[in-house]
Amino acid sequence: MIRQLLIRLDASLPNPGELERWVTLAQALDADLLAQLEEDESLNTLAGLPFSTEICRSSAMTRPLNNASLDRRMRRNIQALDRQLAEIARHQPLKWQVTRISQHSSIRPSAGTALLRIGKLHRSYTVAKPGYRPGRPHIAVIHNGDEASEHALECTRRIADQFHLPIVLLALPESPWHQTHGLPEGIAVRTDLAVPERELLLPLLRAWQVNLLVLPASLLNDDENLPPVATLITP
Repeated sequence: MIRQLLIRLDASLPNPGELERWVTLAQALDADLLAQLEEDESLNTLAGLPFSTEICRSSAMTRPLNNASLDRRMRRNIQALDRQLAEIARHQPLKWQVTRISQHSSIRPSAGTALLRIGKLHRSYTVAKPGYRPGRPHIAVIHNGDEASEHALECTRRIADQFHLPIVLLALPESPWHQTHGLPEGIAVRTDLAVPERELLLPLLRAWQVNLLVLPASLLNDDENLPPVATLITP
């Protein structure tokens, strides 16, 4: 059972449309929402140097760059994100929390927590209308037959029902779905993925217009090997 949806964000704040999608995703999982803003440790190190300056984008003026100013900026972003979530919570049930975290902290979720990693190239996913049509975006789930994969598939079904999207199941050789053709309506299966590696995943994700991938934590190798789409890592 997933009790919490954790979203890792960089220093830039999401737009309201993204936030609403995340809230809907948390509701589909019947989970609380925890947003974590990542601190850029390299930037913090640079800010500790006595000669560091930055150029303001709006005024093109230079100003000192130091750890105190970065801390104030982070606090402002946390407060702004908290206000945005509070506004959304006025119209729909939501429990949430906004915190800060080191950029290099592990992305492997703890028990009862699913982690949504926002893709570097795709910061959001499309909500489609009911009714299947060719070329429609899909939600993908990687499955190898273990208990974690079954849990990931169940989460995928709940999300697909909420967003009215079909599912493409990427069956690894160990998955029982690799040889079974009795999948429920609305689920397609691909059996040509040998291992869940980035370079092998990318062509499949493009072909099925996948912009949300569900990945069981048991198959997670490292962050750099994840494809550039929003990825939900389930426990």
